[in-house]
Amino acid sequence: MDQARVKHYGSKEDFKKIYLIAPRHPDNFWSMQGTADILGAKTLMPNSALATLMALTPRGVSIQYALADENVTEIDFDFICDLVVITGGTLHAHRIHALCEEFRKRGRQIALGGTYASIEYDRCDGLADYHFIGEAEYTWPLFLKQWREGKTEKIYKQEQYVDMKDSPPPDWSLIRAGNYVNLSIQTSRGCPNQCDFCDVIQYVGRRYRTKSIAQILQELQNALDLGARTVFFSDDNFLGNKGFTQELLASVIAWNVKQSRPLSFSTQITVQVADDDQLLKMFADARFSVLFLGVETVRRESLAEVHKSQNLEKDLFERIRKISRFGIVPFIGLIVGFDNDDEDVFEELEQFLIATDSPIAGISLLNAPRHTTLYERLKKEGRLTENNFSGEWQLHTNIIPKQMSLARLSFLYWGLFRKIYQPEFFEERLLNWLKNVEYFSEIYVNKKADPKQLRFGIRIFSHFIFNENRQVRALFFRMLKKTWKINPKLMRRFFTVITQYSHFYRFVNRDRTE
Repeated sequence: MDQARVKHYGSKEDFKKIYLIAPRHPDNFWSMQGTADILGAKTLMPNSALATLMALTPRGVSIQYALADENVTEIDFDFICDLVVITGGTLHAHRIHALCEEFRKRGRQIALGGTYASIEYDRCDGLADYHFIGEAEYTWPLFLKQWREGKTEKIYKQEQYVDMKDSPPPDWSLIRAGNYVNLSIQTSRGCPNQCDFCDVIQYVGRRYRTKSIAQILQELQNALDLGARTVFFSDDNFLGNKGFTQELLASVIAWNVKQSRPLSFSTQITVQVADDDQLLKMFADARFSVLFLGVETVRRESLAEVHKSQNLEKDLFERIRKISRFGIVPFIGLIVGFDNDDEDVFEELEQFLIATDSPIAGISLLNAPRHTTLYERLKKEGRLTENNFSGEWQLHTNIIPKQMSLARLSFLYWGLFRKIYQPEFFEERLLNWLKNVEYFSEIYVNKKADPKQLRFGIRIFSHFIFNENRQVRALFFRMLKKTWKINPKLMRRFFTVITQYSHFYRFVNRDRTE
């Protein structure tokens, strides 16, 4: 760890030292580690929760922060500090427990928070000296004041959901933007939808809360000043309030077009975004390159089973095609293992990807996180293999399937996942996707070429020449030539998709015994 990278708040003579820890990500496809490697980054994005804690330090409290993102650097377990702060999700549970154990052996005090500590709070009992449950905008400043005064409590629980306008821009001063593919900005919390398998609402609730437009634009400027090229809006549902989304996009477009090197964006959103052509045009004009869409399944019975009603409203096939026509890559999220899924569903999902010309899809196994509606139902039916959800949706499920054995489900799942990333099948979908793009935003045409884009291009070429097998390398150069012939304006999209393809191809073709 670069020990010189510390940040002082308050006096530099009478301060306490806090060591912020972001646990390493398990090797799954959501980490997009393959894409990070190709682009010369160390991981996908930094931990915004820790950067927000820094920004929440109240006036009059003297703190020196140091940061160790385990995805970027090694943790110094002997680092001299007054407090270790650890945060992470359920996916990081095993690592969080191991980190707490290591620091406790060394006599360090520990503060634990984040989604795992909040949703799975009972599994964290006794793990840390200070346990934070829920959002931290109000409890963290309170804790720091009490900590300095020696009057702390064991548990800090946020009972009411915070006003997002009280959430300051994260302090990114301890990170290097070049270590990350994206910087993340959270514009909202809460989701009004009622999907039975989703545990997000356990942490942030159903009421949709947003930051102000001015706050978000300031965070965009901070990201640009730090050297970011792309920003991931880390909202659980970027379309929780359509009116706000429209207002935000209009402001982002006006801001972005003024920049000498405009940012590009991606986010998570519902398929309802496709129901408004003008809204899709705004996404394209704002320079959104990828939208992650929780399609889940094409079986209406399965969608109804888990109350994914927003996907039932209109034709799912046409919704995806429309998004693609605006030059935005639909990153399709699929799930298998619903009660209404028999073996035929795998062929149906494959045909859906072909019919919609969707080049990139991530397929998960249905899981039942604790405290969700799905968990409670399956627990009553005696169909849980274990009570503790691992946080892993690709390599594991805690559900006993209804219409096939667990072994058969896993076999068919991996068969489909590998098939859609076989070069010949992927090439056909990507080629058709490129041909069907109709809208090209013209509002950035006079911008100068970004030297960083050239460097990224060189890295991508080098990767496919030296690090891929003959089949994938040939695919790369064939599609490079075909993309140019279709329309040179599509080259940026081609590079976006092909780097993601490399990541998924390697993931699905790994020896699963690893």
